[in-house]
Amino acid sequence: MIKINQLKLGVTESVVKLKLLSAKVLKIEPKDIETLEVVKRSIDARKKPELFFSYTVMIGTSLGEAKEKKLVEKLKNRDVSIDRTVSYREPKLNDVICGVDRREFFREEKNRPVVVGFGPAGMFAALILARAGMHPIVFERGADVDERIKNVQDLWEKGVLHTESNPQFGEGGAGTFSDGKINTLVKDKDGRSRFILDLFVGYGADSSIIIDSKPHVGTDKLVNIVKNIRQEIVALGGEIRFNTRFTYDKERDKDRKIILAIGHSARDTYKELFESGLEMQAKDFAMGFRVQHLQSMINEDLYGDVDEKTLAALGPGVYKVTHTSDKNGRGVYSFCMCPGGYVVNSSSETGKLCVNGMSYHARDGVNANAAIIVSVRKSDYNGENEPLGGIGLQRELEERAHRLLDGKVPVQTYGDFKKDMASTEKSLGEVKPQIKGQYGFSKLNDIFRFEEGSKYAALNDFNETFMEGMESFGHKLKGFSREDTVLAGIEARTSSPVRVPRNEDFESNIPGIYPCGEGAGYAGGIMSAAMDGMKTAEALVKHYNSL
Repeated sequence: MIKINQLKLGVTESVVKLKLLSAKVLKIEPKDIETLEVVKRSIDARKKPELFFSYTVMIGTSLGEAKEKKLVEKLKNRDVSIDRTVSYREPKLNDVICGVDRREFFREEKNRPVVVGFGPAGMFAALILARAGMHPIVFERGADVDERIKNVQDLWEKGVLHTESNPQFGEGGAGTFSDGKINTLVKDKDGRSRFILDLFVGYGADSSIIIDSKPHVGTDKLVNIVKNIRQEIVALGGEIRFNTRFTYDKERDKDRKIILAIGHSARDTYKELFESGLEMQAKDFAMGFRVQHLQSMINEDLYGDVDEKTLAALGPGVYKVTHTSDKNGRGVYSFCMCPGGYVVNSSSETGKLCVNGMSYHARDGVNANAAIIVSVRKSDYNGENEPLGGIGLQRELEERAHRLLDGKVPVQTYGDFKKDMASTEKSLGEVKPQIKGQYGFSKLNDIFRFEEGSKYAALNDFNETFMEGMESFGHKLKGFSREDTVLAGIEARTSSPVRVPRNEDFESNIPGIYPCGEGAGYAGGIMSAAMDGMKTAEALVKHYNSL
């Protein structure tokens, strides 16, 4: 098939025109095009107020494969190439394992693979294992999604934290209560990402996620999608043990195969496994604050002054900004931008507070929010000598955030942050806090202040670096650094501060433990975590096929 990039149409123009455009690019008759599939769509706003959708399409013609190849070579157009759509090939299990019929082999509980954690990595690992006929047993410390919704509402509405079932723990993992972004920078030559997208659509996601360059599902749709995936796993012989925290036992588990997909917030489990001899390494990560702006301001910054029809076609504006400090080399950048969304209390430990962002499918809230985060080096917390030192730093800062307002989300305007003074309700301007959870006004500056001689003293440049980034972004997006921008904190769990090393067979230094996903340091979001879970499950199938 022929792949064509950079086909542009006005945002309100019909995709029917893509056939004519494709024929023109290929210098063939439209009748010679037999099939046309849109595989990617992105927004091109470089010439605003002229706005376009840029399409990538796959073309099938009546010319035949040989002539298509010659045509592409003759055109010498870098946007035109011969390509083939790669379909994911699910791993197949041998009929006989260890001399026993595979169905009989996996009826024995001791032979069934264990998956710890039911976030994106664990969920897709379990799905692949279940489809291979391996009857996985999943341990999830949190509740099923229906019960979990009630637990999360308790936190947001009453300030009551359920430490085992909350925005971090439970069916679907932390991603269930986020924006549901499923884009990734991971290269996918084996078709895993398309497999995931197709599955999501089959279980309730909008079909636009197949082609959008920045696909988004929405929290309200994710809760049903994860439930549907779970029901398939169970129907195939898998078992999900909710409200069950897995504890590793060297003797009991020495012959078991365990996929470790615990996410980045299972700090107690990391500690137990580290003490059991599981190798871990500290890694760089980033922390900061959630910032809120009017979505209408972001739309105008990105699109210019557009009419309602054009805005409806485009959807709310999504930004990504980066800056590197000239003073200390730290990176400052946006993370998990949620258009038309909410800041949410995302805590999971008593006496500690952290925030995240989320959007519903419609993304129709009045505010845009994103985490603006500053890079943290492992040298900032003695990570070379303390593999779990990053977790200690996160906990220290989350405790400080919690103490500010006894567990309510602390809010401050950017103008007051620059003045190093606490905000009050009178500090607010046009931007009003849109927060799921109880909140109040406070002073975020003090979270990142350390006494001289503190093990974290290297982070005393955090506030200055954060402001440097904000001012830089204000030059890129008009109004980004305006005084009434609303900050909330702390955003401490953007990624895991720990990596669990694994070999080429995906196995850790402890035989039988297969670390994967975001918590083990191999992913950064729903899509990449799900893909890593799939790859780990594939490795386990390969292992069983070698027995």
